[in-house]
Amino acid sequence: MTTKEYFYALNYTLANEDTQFEFEIVKKTKPQRIVSVCGSGSRAFPLLTENTEELYLVDLSKEQLMLAKLREACFRNLSFDEFLLFWGYPPYRPKENQEKRKEILSKLNLDIEHDNYFKNLFDKNNWESILYIGKWEKTFAFFSKIVNKVFGEKLIKEFFERKDLAEQEKFVKEKFPHLKWKVIMGILGNKALFNALLYKGDFIKKNVDETYIEYYDKAFKQLMSHDLVRTSYFMQLCFLGEIRYPEGNLLEAQKGAFNKIKKCLKSCEVFYQEKDIISAIKDLDDIDFISISDVPSYFSGDLEKEFFQIIQPSLSPKGIVVNRNYLRIPEAKRDNYQDITNNYQKELAAEKVQMYRIEVLQNQEEV
Repeated sequence: MTTKEYFYALNYTLANEDTQFEFEIVKKTKPQRIVSVCGSGSRAFPLLTENTEELYLVDLSKEQLMLAKLREACFRNLSFDEFLLFWGYPPYRPKENQEKRKEILSKLNLDIEHDNYFKNLFDKNNWESILYIGKWEKTFAFFSKIVNKVFGEKLIKEFFERKDLAEQEKFVKEKFPHLKWKVIMGILGNKALFNALLYKGDFIKKNVDETYIEYYDKAFKQLMSHDLVRTSYFMQLCFLGEIRYPEGNLLEAQKGAFNKIKKCLKSCEVFYQEKDIISAIKDLDDIDFISISDVPSYFSGDLEKEFFQIIQPSLSPKGIVVNRNYLRIPEAKRDNYQDITNNYQKELAAEKVQMYRIEVLQNQEEV
């Protein structure tokens, strides 16, 4: 399995995906056993339903798993308002409420190892929010600084203060600096820069037909035309460097989803596994839902060809796999699966990042 350097670190502290897509699927399918790539944990906990009995969070990075455990402790012990303040979600700001954050950490009942780890982490960060300290988040904070320099704060503020889609479409048509935007994407949206800032040589080997600029341009056009940009945490990160408008808060920081997670955790057991996702899945059975993120986009050789077949015996008869393809569509055997992606066209169009070519595969029930 992959041992790429990129995966062994605190890469994500917010999220690189919009979990709303998977959330809409589990609302309908109500899985009992879920396996999810961990990331920061924000992508996994919203998948819980009242039927979920077991949630497996899997990651190669111990630090990512620890961060998810911190989130679990927050869901279990904090009110919604305390959660927003602790993580620095709007209406709170990430660089404020340091003393209150100290108080909240002390009431989370973490074990000694985790308590010491996060005290040190927060100390290094001056007790500001750790929501934006992941390598991925820092990369897009850097991106936003360039955008601000080129566009100017006034124009960006006007862009994000559109509260009607027709107004936003008019702004994009008449005022948005498209030529400057393409120049920025040409400079920042390329393999060399992403390798330097984030992937350290492990950037995906692209196999989609589009150029990098065409790929990213298509995604951003969808984000600007389908919904208000203020509703996308990713657009806020790219232009503002952080989430400033609460409409863009992740699912975990939306009151309904937060309360649901809190309730579901009372009847669900959470397991943390420090290993690669394919090995973790192989050791389990009767899995109803797998959120595999974009991990397979990094696969090559036999693993790339066979991973769907390797995990298929671990699925329940109608188990679902959600695979997010980023710049690369794995050249994999998809035998014994039914592609049900077209059932979720509305959800795909509404996804708030648009950087992934998502596929939804369902295990074919044995006859």
